[in-house]
Amino acid sequence: MARFWTEAEIDLDVNEIYENLSDREILKLVDLFVEEGLVISTNSSKDDNMNFMDTEWKQTLMKLMDNRFRLTTEQEEIIKNIANKL
Repeated sequence: MARFWTEAEIDLDVNEIYENLSDREILKLVDLFVEEGLVISTNSSKDDNMNFMDTEWKQTLMKLMDNRFRLTTEQEEIIKNIANKL
């Protein structure tokens, strides 16, 4: 059987690609983005191993991430120093 190779340019919109992904493929794509450092995983799905304090801590950290621009430079440095001690 003969095989022919050709180059083709296909113009696809990101939404068209996303809409045709399965749930499993979407999760794999998210994992890839997290691994590449393109997004920060919030692991927002309900984790049965999380107790109330874990959930509260996670919400606090998310507030810090979402509102970093509202912190002073001094407040950011305090948070960095705490994190670097761990």
